[in-house]
Amino acid sequence: MAARERILIGVAAVLTVVILLWQFVVLPTMSARAEARANLDQADRTLSQIQESYFMKRAQGIVAASSARPTSGSIEDFKSAITGSAGDIGLAIARLQGDDATSVRLVFENVDPRMVFVWLEDVQAKHAAQVTRFNMEQAGSGLVRVNIDLVAGGL
Repeated sequence: MAARERILIGVAAVLTVVILLWQFVVLPTMSARAEARANLDQADRTLSQIQESYFMKRAQGIVAASSARPTSGSIEDFKSAITGSAGDIGLAIARLQGDDATSVRLVFENVDPRMVFVWLEDVQAKHAAQVTRFNMEQAGSGLVRVNIDLVAGGL
């Protein structure tokens, strides 16, 4: 081949490489980045909606908690109500003790801490229970061991 033909083939090869890089590397990268930004913006909007909904429901729960009535005048009924509430959300009580006529001690083993707090809000709102002692220790794998003393409201 003549020198002129070799230069022409070399330029064609370089242009081909540039076009292939542009088509299969640069454009997909830019597209993925734009899509990631759009997904992040959508996730931010969703998080804001969830937080707003949570705070509204929590505010309603606080109002309900202030007007909550005890289940009945019996500590046994109170124990039954709080254990039923724990079972409703999937918490297994490892140990339940009644210290006196108004107080209950519960122990949860290897539970998700978020579920414990959801349960506590529910118990406070529905049964006027008050926490007098709370101890939480790590149990591994994101789970915890929890000791809680509750006093039945109105007993």
